[in-house]
Amino acid sequence: MIFWGYSFVSTKILLNELPPISIAFFRQVIASVVLIGFVIAKKLFVKMPLKDLLLLTASSFFGIVLYFIFENTGLKYTTASNASIIVAAVPIFTLISESLFYKLKITGRLIICVIVSISGVFFVIFEQGSLDFTGNLLKGNMLIVGAMVSWVIYTIICKSLTQKYEGIVVTTYQMIAASILFIPLVLNEVDTWHIISGSGIANLLYLALFCSALAYYLYNVAVTNLGATFSSMFLNLIPVVSIIGGVLVLHERISAFQIAGMLLIMVSLFFVGRNRDRK
Repeated sequence: MIFWGYSFVSTKILLNELPPISIAFFRQVIASVVLIGFVIAKKLFVKMPLKDLLLLTASSFFGIVLYFIFENTGLKYTTASNASIIVAAVPIFTLISESLFYKLKITGRLIICVIVSISGVFFVIFEQGSLDFTGNLLKGNMLIVGAMVSWVIYTIICKSLTQKYEGIVVTTYQMIAASILFIPLVLNEVDTWHIISGSGIANLLYLALFCSALAYYLYNVAVTNLGATFSSMFLNLIPVVSIIGGVLVLHERISAFQIAGMLLIMVSLFFVGRNRDRK
């Protein structure tokens, strides 16, 4: 979560040198090369049946391709702090999804927490208190919401995959699939490619090695051992890291509406976590 928290800041910086889909494409390709080398060295490659390959491809499409299209494009219009706060609502919606697909019991406490969390997201999206559907800030925020929905679907799919295969294997195959899926999407941006700066290279390597290869692996292991919902609850650490990075590195300002939204989301997560602990 620490790696992913700073990834919003790193991506925001890199958008000055590369278009959004290209960033996601290069990030997955670099991560794939590193992970393939590791899996070969450890002799971990496994043959998956067609059903699992289709599930894995679906997880790559939602959790990597769609997620990064929404996130990286959204970061062109909104702040890194805004994006991370919205993504912090993911645990609530993961819990709803897990209740639907894996028969978890929905309690009155959960319903209240969902309402509070949605209210928090609303405060962040419409931080000026105005429903201006033409503003770039709102456009960016809604794209980040799209990324959030994609991640919930990814987490639910991963739960079935990580119960059968090692986390590093699932992560490697996902990165390979995502690299292939990105090819037709990145072709329109090829004409804009150019040699990037040393800072751009450093940020791209950080995103590929730490935020894709390592963080996705760690998250898949967490889903295996903690479950989809409880793992996603740790996403509430992302806004803290991202806001600190946004203020220190990007000199972003935090509004009262954003703070209120973040507090509402955090409170909802706290009470959901307490409810799960008691069970």
